[in-house]
Amino acid sequence: MPRNMQIRDVPDDIADAIAARARAKGQSAQAYMLGLLAADARRSHNLDLIAQFEGRDDGMHSAPGQAAELVHQARNEREQQLADSTGDCPCS
Repeated sequence: MPRNMQIRDVPDDIADAIAARARAKGQSAQAYMLGLLAADARRSHNLDLIAQFEGRDDGMHSAPGQAAELVHQARNEREQQLADSTGDCPCS
């Protein structure tokens, strides 16, 4: 069941900015604020979900942007292993 919420003592400049944004989107201030609250609640849920995975150690960890270098290294190692097992020169 939906709940009613009320925000008291909103400074005039903030209330005016909210009203202007709502008008620009063709919404009431209430609908606009409900959209902001819903978006914040979704982000909060996403952060909670991400937090569940913090500290897990179930795979290789790499720094952002490091994946391409790791793939390149793994390919080079695989080519060397194949060359060693077949006696062929790795072709690059």
